[in-house]
Amino acid sequence: MSLGEAPAASQLETFANQYPGREYTIEIVCPEFTSLCPKTGQPDFGTITYTYTPDALCVELKSLKL
Repeated sequence: MSLGEAPAASQLETFANQYPGREYTIEIVCPEFTSLCPKTGQPDFGTITYTYTPDALCVELKSLKL
């Protein structure tokens, strides 16, 4: 994948939702987000929070971070 190219959904690993008939929320917090400021070239740091209600599948954490 080249710089600026978005990852494909097929790159995410998933697993079966153990409770597909039950509505609940999954929250994933990734505090180690880093990037370079396009204006100054200096490093920027941040936290990304994903919140979703799974259906048949859940996202595997390691593949999401990679």
